[in-house]
Amino acid sequence: MSKRILLITMIVVLATATACSSGLTRGDRTGDEAHGFLLHSAQIIDKLDGDTPGEGKAFLIVKYEVENLRSQRDAQRQWNEQIVLASGDDFFDPVPLKSLDNELWQTTLAAGESGTGYIAYAVPNEVSDFKLTLTFPVSGTESVYDFRPVDIRISANADFVLSRLEQIERTRGIPLIGGLLASFTSSPVRYLGTILVPEEEIDQLLEDTEDLSEDTRLAAIEEYLLSHGHGKLE
Repeated sequence: MSKRILLITMIVVLATATACSSGLTRGDRTGDEAHGFLLHSAQIIDKLDGDTPGEGKAFLIVKYEVENLRSQRDAQRQWNEQIVLASGDDFFDPVPLKSLDNELWQTTLAAGESGTGYIAYAVPNEVSDFKLTLTFPVSGTESVYDFRPVDIRISANADFVLSRLEQIERTRGIPLIGGLLASFTSSPVRYLGTILVPEEEIDQLLEDTEDLSEDTRLAAIEEYLLSHGHGKLE
């Protein structure tokens, strides 16, 4: 009897593992016999041209690719119904954005053809970890992505740059040794692995924003970041 129970348990565990692929993250590819799926990127952005997410929220923009692996045309696949985004116990519905080029909720693909595009969600500002569950429409197999989006919010990046500039000013202001200390600790302004202000441009940015009020200074930093290509989707 105990051997039979053990065998049944092993079958259930194996079936569960087969039906659900987990441990995936940004950049990973998965699939079943009918479709391939790749989560290219996931980015948090505070606004997109004329679209804003509302008070206390940001846009999470997911870029993904779907491939038709079968030898026949695959029509009218509603991927927004196959993709579920969650953080803890909270679930988020996709939102259509007029300013989002190449928005991809549905595909019609020829044999061997792939399609790449975006799907957007409005999420709370404070949420940083997400789970995306994809259910393949033909097999019913689930693949689960756990990821932390890349934060490209201009407001968050500008706040970080401002705090770093203020730190540099305080260091340089130390009597006698401030300049020496600043030279020893000189480096680009880097946030979450991305260089926002190269080391050689820090002095000019400090000069351009000197003696401005905090709000005006933040606005100037945001303009600097936008003009240098930050805050834009991949």
